[in-house]
Amino acid sequence: MAPSLCSLLSISLIIQGHGFSSSSTGIWNRETSILRSFNDAAFSAFADSLEEEPEIIEEQPWQAKLEDLLDPQTNLADRQILMSELLNSNDEIRESVLDALARREIDPLLTPTGKRIQDGTRAVVRQLANDILPQLSKSPPKFPPTPQSVEKVGSRLFNVVTSQLQKNIEELQEDLTDPINKIPQRLSRQAEDFVKEARNVFLEKPEGLQEPSYEVVENCDLYEIRDYESYKVASTQMEEGEDLASTGTAFNSLAAYLFGLNNESRTMAMTTPVTTTSSNEMRFYLAESSFPQPQPDSSVEIIDIPSSLLAVRQFTGFVTEGEIARQKDALLQALEMDGVELDVAHGAVVPHIIFQYNPPYTLPIVRRNEIAVPVRRGEELSGAASLQQEWSVDAAVGAETVIEEDKVKMEIEAETEAEADTENDENDEVSDDDTSPSD
Repeated sequence: MAPSLCSLLSISLIIQGHGFSSSSTGIWNRETSILRSFNDAAFSAFADSLEEEPEIIEEQPWQAKLEDLLDPQTNLADRQILMSELLNSNDEIRESVLDALARREIDPLLTPTGKRIQDGTRAVVRQLANDILPQLSKSPPKFPPTPQSVEKVGSRLFNVVTSQLQKNIEELQEDLTDPINKIPQRLSRQAEDFVKEARNVFLEKPEGLQEPSYEVVENCDLYEIRDYESYKVASTQMEEGEDLASTGTAFNSLAAYLFGLNNESRTMAMTTPVTTTSSNEMRFYLAESSFPQPQPDSSVEIIDIPSSLLAVRQFTGFVTEGEIARQKDALLQALEMDGVELDVAHGAVVPHIIFQYNPPYTLPIVRRNEIAVPVRRGEELSGAASLQQEWSVDAAVGAETVIEEDKVKMEIEAETEAEADTENDENDEVSDDDTSPSD
C-alpha cells in the first residue's frame, strides 16, 4: 500500500504546483511505473499463496477435547468452543460407548491422560511382579543400617542443611532491608513453588526445571531421534551395594554439590533429567553458564558431554534392571527394522543411558523415564573421536579393519604388477622370434 499512497501524493503535488509540464509528465510516468511494479509483485505473491498446499490440522478426538475442557488452566473462550465441538461429536461419542460395551473394555472411553495412567499401572504391576518382589525375596534390604552407613549419610545431610540454613539467613537479612515489600513477595513465591511441587506429584514431566537442549529429528511410534547439543554435567561414579549409604551415595553427592557443598558455597537450581549410564555413572545437568567447582575431597567432577544423535524410547514406572533390559531390546529391534545404524563399533556392546525426569515423590504410574542409544548421522561427524570417547567404544576394531583393507589392496596391486611384467616378457620373446633370420 505504501507505493500507491506515495503515487497519489506525488500526483496531487504535480497538479497543484506545476501543472502537467514535460517534467511533471516524467514524474507521472515514473510514479505510474512504481505503482504498476508494486501491483505486479502483489499479484505474484497472491498467486504463489494460492499454489501453496494448505496446512492440514489434525482433528482432535473427542476424548482429547474432553480432557482440555476439564483442564482448570483452559480459559473461558476455549471452554465454550470445546463444549460446542463436543456437542457436535455426539455420534462419535455414542459409537465409542457402544464399542466399549461390546468389547467390555474401557479403553475406547479413556482420555490421553487416562491411557497413560492405564499403561503406567500395567508397567508398574509388571515391574513389581517380575523384578522388585523376586529381588527382595533373594536379597532382602539390610535393616537396620550399619553405624558406618548412618555416619556417612548423616555427615552429608548435616553439610547440606548447614549450607541451606546459611542461605536462608542471608535471604532473611536481605528481606529485612525492605520488609514491607520483600517479605510478601517472598511468601508469594514460596506459595507458588509449593503449588508447583504439589502438581509435580501427578505430572509426567515436572514443571519449571531446565534440561539439555535438543531437536527432534524424527518421531516414530516406538522411539524418536534427538539431536542433542553439547552441555556440561556434574558427574560421579555409583557404588555397588544395597545398603542405605551406597545406594544413595551418587545422588546425595550430586545433590549436595548443587545445594551448596562446593568451593563457593553457592546453591544452584535443580535440573532434569537425572542421567545414569551403562558404565555405572550418574550425572546432573548444569544449566547455568558459570558454576562453582566441587570441593577438593568430593567425588563429583565437571565433564563436557559432546553433541550427539540419540534414539530415545520412553517408558513408565520404576527403573529396574529387568525393565532396562526389556526396553533396550525393544528399542534395538525397532531400530534394526527401520534400518537405523548404531554409532557403535562392530561387535561391541551397545552402550545406553537412562533419563529419569521426576522427583522421588511423583506417582510411579505417571513417571517419565527414557532409555537412549547412540545412532549414526547421515554424514560422518567431525567430532566422531569425542563421541567414541564419550561412549567408551574401543577404536581398535575399526583400526584393524582399515589395516586389513590396506593389506588386501597392496596384495592386489602386487599381483597386477606381476601379471603385467609377465605379459611384457612374453611380448619381448615373440618380438625376438619374429626378427630372427630364417634358416
